[in-house]
Amino acid sequence: MAMLSCGMPYRSQFSAVISGSQFILYSRSILRDQNTKLSYFKSRNHRKTVLVRENEASLPRHTCPLLLKSNVKFLCSITQVKCWNCGADNIINTSFCNECSKIQPLDQKLNYYEVLGITKSFRVETIELTKIFRSLQARFHPDKFTQKTEKEQQYALEHSSEINKAYRCLLLPVERAQYLLELAGKPLFEGQIDMDPEFLMEIMELNEELEEATDKEDVADIGQKNQKLLDNLLQEADAAFSANDIELARAIVAKIKYYNNIYWKIKEYERQHGIVD
Repeated sequence: MAMLSCGMPYRSQFSAVISGSQFILYSRSILRDQNTKLSYFKSRNHRKTVLVRENEASLPRHTCPLLLKSNVKFLCSITQVKCWNCGADNIINTSFCNECSKIQPLDQKLNYYEVLGITKSFRVETIELTKIFRSLQARFHPDKFTQKTEKEQQYALEHSSEINKAYRCLLLPVERAQYLLELAGKPLFEGQIDMDPEFLMEIMELNEELEEATDKEDVADIGQKNQKLLDNLLQEADAAFSANDIELARAIVAKIKYYNNIYWKIKEYERQHGIVD
């Protein structure tokens, strides 16, 4: 979740035509996201905030980008909330007030991708995800708020807890796939999909091989076979989610769950026998 910082304090108001409508944009309302180069402006009636993208490449420093209408593109309307401490208007989902810098309450409507500030996708770079997680925890960990008010400590705890839950869910591909199905309104529950008898037979045979394995070499061979099948299905799931074919993704994830159960059985065997990667 990117931090927003106050923009340059332009002294005068000016207008811009955005998506066919004219807005009077007030300088004191400017908030800029330094990472995405998005700027937020309050409209004439002060009841709506518009989000515009600026192109600063050819503009001199401190020049208001909206003076050149060609640099303005309407993106969406933004909801505002007031800071609990100072009453200043903030863009919804802002983690810290832009006026008093106090931590703000967590927006309970955020999904896990939004909590971590990443694009909603099945394909996730886990190394980058871990970096983002650690960076967010460095900002929101309750230990950093021990000298703050009780309300700030509670808000920090809420943020930190949600960041932890989001990270645990999105780090693992099977949990991530199931979560994407939930977001699509198609959650996968046990026994909801009738599995092909041939597929179930394959799963049964893999389980029997694992039960009959007598040494760690046998278990390693079964693990490699299972992992190959699991990886292939995860690639299929990635393609299905990318194509927004939720029904196909749902059927694939149902199969993935069976191989994932075998994966964890193998991990348990390795734990019991002191086998480490």
